[in-house]
Amino acid sequence: MPNLQDVADQINARLDQVASNTATTADNTADVRNELVQTNSRLAQIDATLATGFANVSQGLFALIQVQIIAAGLLDHNRKQNDTIICELANSNTLLCNSLRKLALQLRISEASQASLARIEGISERVHAPEAGDVDRHRELLGQVQACCPPAPPPQEPCPAVCPSPVYRERQPTGQDWKPLPPPQRPIG
Repeated sequence: MPNLQDVADQINARLDQVASNTATTADNTADVRNELVQTNSRLAQIDATLATGFANVSQGLFALIQVQIIAAGLLDHNRKQNDTIICELANSNTLLCNSLRKLALQLRISEASQASLARIEGISERVHAPEAGDVDRHRELLGQVQACCPPAPPPQEPCPAVCPSPVYRERQPTGQDWKPLPPPQRPIG
């Protein structure tokens, strides 16, 4: 049977072992705590970096949207200008077609009238020679009067309605004064 000293030595050895294990556990716990503090610091740095990056991206997207709004305004103004150009071309086409039709009709009437007048004039001059001389003198006097006091010109045909001309209203973008946020400071440690 072991004596009391052996039992006390065994208990002391066990107590020394418990004390040693407790000190090791305390050291390990302190190391884990230090590692957690460093991890928390790194996570805070990552969180700050992400927040700064998100703010920069959102501000940049806002600026790009503003530029796109201005581009859409310019495209709309260009579309309105194109509508005006098309309207002007349609009006010109209408005027040219109407003028061509009237000129063609007038040409046919003039040719027929000239032939008829030449025939009637020839007959009249043969039948009424003295009166033909009177007519020639009357034409000469009428020409002199018209040279002095010309008759009023015939009224002009109305032009088509004026096409609306678009007015460009420049839009100033907002949010173009943004600058990226500075990167967050790294914690010391």
